[in-house]
Amino acid sequence: MRKSTRDEAIWRFLGYTFVLLVTLLMVVPIYWIIVASTLPEQAFLTAGTDIQLLPGSHFFANLEALQARESVDFIQSIGNSVFIAIVYTLLSLVLCSMGGFAFAKYEFTFKEPIFYAILATLTLPIQLLVIPLFLLISQMGLTNSYWAIILPWAANPLGIFLMRQNMKQIPDALLESARIDGATEFQLYYRIALPTMKSSLAALAIVLFLFQWNLFLFPLVVLNQGKYTIPVAINELVGAQRVYYDQIMVAAALSIIPLFLVFLFLQRHFVSGILAGSVKE
Repeated sequence: MRKSTRDEAIWRFLGYTFVLLVTLLMVVPIYWIIVASTLPEQAFLTAGTDIQLLPGSHFFANLEALQARESVDFIQSIGNSVFIAIVYTLLSLVLCSMGGFAFAKYEFTFKEPIFYAILATLTLPIQLLVIPLFLLISQMGLTNSYWAIILPWAANPLGIFLMRQNMKQIPDALLESARIDGATEFQLYYRIALPTMKSSLAALAIVLFLFQWNLFLFPLVVLNQGKYTIPVAINELVGAQRVYYDQIMVAAALSIIPLFLVFLFLQRHFVSGILAGSVKE
């Protein structure tokens, strides 16, 4: 009995140690970005001999220098990314929840093959899709527009899968009783399915927002200066003839803030939403 208790304590200690190490690996780079955004440019030129781990006082000076760049309007890029990510997330939540509800609660011809074909698109790298999507967007006249970034991934395959798995837990008897009471199919979706999926929708919202926020290659292809998103704007800073690392770090630090706010707002739903469709009754 004592040996069993001792083994459990050892494994618990090892588990906590592993979690702590993983947490440090994730937190330290973010902390360094924040610290680096407050340092003058000279600190990066002497970083090999004098590493500064405490925040400096040059954040606003670096931000002013960043905003003075003619090639990139970074504040506008933040606005572009926020607008695109919010609209994309809301639209994708609607489409993915509708698709998940249909695959979970309706029977139709080729239902399973269609569903697995949708899942198979997750294996396609974005590099393979750039040219066909660009040609399609060009024919629709949407190049250099926000919709060129929003529409191609609006019906996100991962979102449809997560919603299907979660909505399969809704009792069929509940839907049948609502039909008997005169509810339409849309009312089944809007008044019964959606209210029970709040945690799952919140978790999916974080995933979708993060996906759109980090999207780089396709916005680089279809957007021109003035409508750049944050990843494209940072790429312009990195690819400039004269690289200012202090400005790059300010841009990177600012790009983290919206993600942090979204996760902070929805984090209490995140874990329960992700796990909701993983348990079989």
